[in-house]
Amino acid sequence: MSTDEPAPPLAPAPYGPAPYAPSAPPEGMQRQRLHPLTPLLESVRFLTAAAAAVGIQMFTSRNFLFAVYAAVAAAVVGGIASLIALQFRGFVIWGRELHIYGGVFTRSHRTVPLDRLQSVDLARPLRARVFGLAQLNIEVAGGDGTDARLAYLKHDRALELRAELLSIAGRPGAAPKLERAEESAAEAPAAPLVPPVTVRKLAVASLLEALPVQLTALLVFGTAFAVTGSIFGFTKVATALWFGFFAPALLGYLQSTVATVNRFLRNCRFRITRDGGNLLIERGLTDTSHETVPVDRVTAVSFDEPILWRRKDWRRVEVWTAAVAQQSTSVVKSTTALPVGGPAEVALVAAEAVPELPAAFAVERPPSRARWRMPLRWKRTGAMLDEKVFVVRHGWWVNTYVAVPYARIQSVRVVQGRLQRMQGLATVHAMTAGGLGHTAKAAHRDVGEAVAMAAELRRRADAAAALEAPRLS
Repeated sequence: MSTDEPAPPLAPAPYGPAPYAPSAPPEGMQRQRLHPLTPLLESVRFLTAAAAAVGIQMFTSRNFLFAVYAAVAAAVVGGIASLIALQFRGFVIWGRELHIYGGVFTRSHRTVPLDRLQSVDLARPLRARVFGLAQLNIEVAGGDGTDARLAYLKHDRALELRAELLSIAGRPGAAPKLERAEESAAEAPAAPLVPPVTVRKLAVASLLEALPVQLTALLVFGTAFAVTGSIFGFTKVATALWFGFFAPALLGYLQSTVATVNRFLRNCRFRITRDGGNLLIERGLTDTSHETVPVDRVTAVSFDEPILWRRKDWRRVEVWTAAVAQQSTSVVKSTTALPVGGPAEVALVAAEAVPELPAAFAVERPPSRARWRMPLRWKRTGAMLDEKVFVVRHGWWVNTYVAVPYARIQSVRVVQGRLQRMQGLATVHAMTAGGLGHTAKAAHRDVGEAVAMAAELRRRADAAAALEAPRLS
């Protein structure tokens, strides 16, 4: 081309989709308010701690008037703070956006684009159920965990708002089958995909999952106490170990026990049904939740096998979606699609989450020269290229299979550390939309096998994604 020729004109607008630009509702638009009890319910932990402190003070000093004055002062201060907080909290639906306002000293204004709405889940903590209230957890594709939370609303109003948001987003979903008086007998709930998990089975499964860790902790503590006591004397050792080691360890032990109990209560009355393109999951004994998992957004399915479940052939099924997979490590990262079940139940749930997904996989172990790197986990580590998914296996206390559909794989890379290079090994990583809490990686493969596996993964991922419209990954 001659240098005298003029440059071609610029395009009138950049290519590709227009960037998202949130709009603001007009000034003076009336906000929809949350329930007046919201500030008090959200501060229930603080109020409980304050009540405990007042109770201890009253018991030790025998000063009952102090408790009365403290209760009156707390009620007055709490009531005034609640009234002030309610003036600045609320939400507005403007066009295809949800605007959420909050804050007293530091104002906040969050905009949720409903075009990217992933799901709207309804949760009813025990403290809210007492007053007939519920909260909505709103997830948006590409967000960081639960992008928005509306708490608390009257139960019926929460159901209406959930249906309205899903309708605006163009993702109609059936309302959860809740205990509503207006529900007629003809409106029978959909049949569950698997039989209900009995309380006895769930309790046994929770105990067997927690037992190895707790017994190991007790064994380590007891052995340390016995050995050091026989050397230095039990009186001095008992005092030193209690204040320096046993007390913090006991606190961690109690926290582990409480977490096990909470997990058991959270999965009681578990029920999973299919409604069109969504999996509807209901669970909870004290705090109830009603979750929606869009099947077209599933990025991976994992199968967990705690060590004492294997003789009973039990597994737990976790489903990962594009939004949930991007949550931070401090919050729940996936949705439990089956808390515990046998091979038949696991196969049914897996096939509903990803069509034609098998529930059993014959993975190949890493080369024997990698065994010294993971002596306990080598037999339970592996990978395979299934017809529809990439499967990796890892873990020892809890052995986990992670199955990633090829269409959900965004990128593939081969990583080789210094020691791996000396042994001729490499690790293959397959990244999905937002990443996974369980890393989908084939660890310590032969370097030639790793390169070939990565190339085949990329080829299958491109071929599978080309058949999707629109493409999620």
